[in-house]
Amino acid sequence: MYFSVEEGKSDDSGKAPDASAHQALEDLRAELDAVDATLLDALGRRLEVCRRIGELKRRSDIAMMQPHRIGLVHERARRYADSHSLSPAFFDALYDLLIAETCRLEELVINGETGASGPGDSGHNGHHRPHPSTNVESS
Repeated sequence: MYFSVEEGKSDDSGKAPDASAHQALEDLRAELDAVDATLLDALGRRLEVCRRIGELKRRSDIAMMQPHRIGLVHERARRYADSHSLSPAFFDALYDLLIAETCRLEELVINGETGASGPGDSGHNGHHRPHPSTNVESS
């Protein structure tokens, strides 16, 4: 969600934006909102796959720790960043967050806990949660 720019307000230059610029901004924000919705759906799908990986690991007695995976996931993100002239540091930080959530979800599933954490809950429920810098399955 975003806040509309009120027409007639001036920017730092003291000039009021013209109506076409205001409309173009609104159109771009609507486009951004649609991209965000797609991104959130993709993240939800990714985390659901991670839950299924945790279920498979639990059923098959496979250790959560998978040393080779985190490096592969980070390297793929860095290559994407490099090939699109984006910040590799941003993608490293983004995937650190994704991997931390993956670890939390997999640990819940492997330990037989099915509930998702609520706001403010660290999600580890008294169990050790690997730090994102450790090598774990990151789907």
